[in-house]
Amino acid sequence: MIRNIFRIAGWALSCVAVPVFAAPTPADFHRAVYTLHERQIAQHMIRIEEERGDYQGAAAARYHYVDTLYYDAVSGRLLSHVRRDAEMPEYVHIVEVNIYENGKLVRDFGSLTLPWTPLQPTRTFINLHQYNGQLHSFRQYNFFGDVGYESCTGALAGKPVRIALDESEINETSAATVEYKACFEGVSADWKRYQVPH
Repeated sequence: MIRNIFRIAGWALSCVAVPVFAAPTPADFHRAVYTLHERQIAQHMIRIEEERGDYQGAAAARYHYVDTLYYDAVSGRLLSHVRRDAEMPEYVHIVEVNIYENGKLVRDFGSLTLPWTPLQPTRTFINLHQYNGQLHSFRQYNFFGDVGYESCTGALAGKPVRIALDESEINETSAATVEYKACFEGVSADWKRYQVPH
C-alpha cells in the first residue's frame, strides 16, 4: 500500500515536472516580459503617467484599457509601458520594457495581445541596440528569431542618417550602402538568449 502511494506520488511529480523542460512559448514570453517589468519598477523610484482609452473598430469596440507609462523618477528614462484591460486589470494587452546600461538603451522587449485573447500574444519583439559613434541602431527580432524591422538614426561623417526598414525592405541592395554597414555591422544576432527577457 505505502509502495503504491509512493509510486503514484512519483508519477504525479514527474507529470508536474515535464513542462519545466518544455521550450518557451510566446505566451511564456508575454508573462516573462511582464515579470521583467515588475522586477524593474521595484528597483527604481517611479513616476507614473496614466491614461484611459477605448479601442476602435467593430471587434474591439466593447473593450476599454488603461495605459500606464513608468518612468525612472531620477533620470526621467522610460522604463516600461503597460496596457491593461480597464475592467479586468489582470489581463495585460501590451507590455513593453526598456533595459539600460550606462545610461544607454541596450535592449527592449514587447508583447502585444488582442483584447479578447489577452493570454496569447499576436506580436512579440526583442530589440537589440547598438551604438557606433553618433549612430544608434537596433534590429528587431520576434520570439522565433525572424527579423521584422531595422532602425538607425544619427550622423555619419557629418551627414544625417535615418534608416527604417521593415522585413520586406531588408535585402542585399539596402544592406550594401555605407550607412547601412556603419549602422548594422556588429549588431548582436543573439536574440535567442533573450527569449526569457532580462
